[in-house]
Amino acid sequence: MIHTNVVSEWVYEHYLFYLFLCIADCDCFISDEEVQEIKQEAFKHWPSGSVSALYKSVHTEFISHSEEEKTKFISDNAAHFLRTPIVRKKAIQHLEKMVSTQDGDNEEYVMFRYIRKVINTLK
Repeated sequence: MIHTNVVSEWVYEHYLFYLFLCIADCDCFISDEEVQEIKQEAFKHWPSGSVSALYKSVHTEFISHSEEEKTKFISDNAAHFLRTPIVRKKAIQHLEKMVSTQDGDNEEYVMFRYIRKVINTLK
């Protein structure tokens, strides 16, 4: 269930972390290593306490969403959080770095391609 009172207070970084979690969760399990990789690669210039708070906030909301709600949330909110072409390009670059294997059968890559398609079709 999407809690609009929670996500209405989100900013770009929340949404980006949500996208990372969607990719990491493709195998129905987000490992500690995946979370650390997200924190270290995407938020390396942030203080660790701030990144941990961001993760807790996003993860709490993330686990309450069904698969259908996740894909709907991605498509419904992309334009709101990714407002400019530069921001969209940067988000795609960050996400692409986190995909372990880029082949059509890899679940993470399939999710990445879905997210990239949503972002690239924004006007």
